[in-house]
Amino acid sequence: MNTSYDVKFWDIRRNPSSKTPSYVTRWKVGPKERSKTFRTKALAENFVSDLRQAAKRGETFDLVTGLPESMIKPADTGPTFFASPGRTWQPAGSTRRPALARR
Repeated sequence: MNTSYDVKFWDIRRNPSSKTPSYVTRWKVGPKERSKTFRTKALAENFVSDLRQAAKRGETFDLVTGLPESMIKPADTGPTFFASPGRTWQPAGSTRRPALARR
């Protein structure tokens, strides 16, 4: 994973091209600029605050996503018990389902 400590933040601006008010946050990680749009200014300020706090704690920022390590969601590990294709409910009555679940 390519990471960088080189992070810069810009002001939050109102998006002039939208009919309803929306706000754009902009920041730069390494050579690439990033932006994210939020519905309210408070949400945008909260997001930028989280980014600034991560930078202040000394976290590295991912060059691909532009987010600090603490905000990157872990990769999906695969199907769970409920999502596996072999474990679906057969057309059975409610009294039979507990016996099927124990298998």
